[in-house]
Amino acid sequence: MRIIKASADGDRQTILEGSRDIGFLTGYETKVMEDAHCDAVEILGEAYSQEIFDFGSQSTTARIHNLIPVMVKHRLTPPPEETYSLHRKMSGTFLLCAKLGGQVPCRDLFQEIWSNYKYGDASDDNVSPV
Repeated sequence: MRIIKASADGDRQTILEGSRDIGFLTGYETKVMEDAHCDAVEILGEAYSQEIFDFGSQSTTARIHNLIPVMVKHRLTPPPEETYSLHRKMSGTFLLCAKLGGQVPCRDLFQEIWSNYKYGDASDDNVSPV
């Protein structure tokens, strides 16, 4: 959740820190890989940063596709296994919404979820999501 929020806010440092914490990155990546990773996460976060996200006119899939060669070449560790199904679901949702020409208030929907999100980790009990 914090990485998604950071992507919507354009907070690359939090994206990197969170990505290391959950195993997307090792902390030993090159600047090229860190930049490609942050670019990809920010591209996905665009939907949550705009009042109305126009899926019909977005180029998310193409821009992510352009980053894949860099990430394949420079990645030091595979993404956490449990994220593969999430990525497939997000990709399918983006493609379906694009096909339907959907215009969705993603930012408001995400902000509502963010403000009510309860973290499961005991160390996070007193951490405000804001």
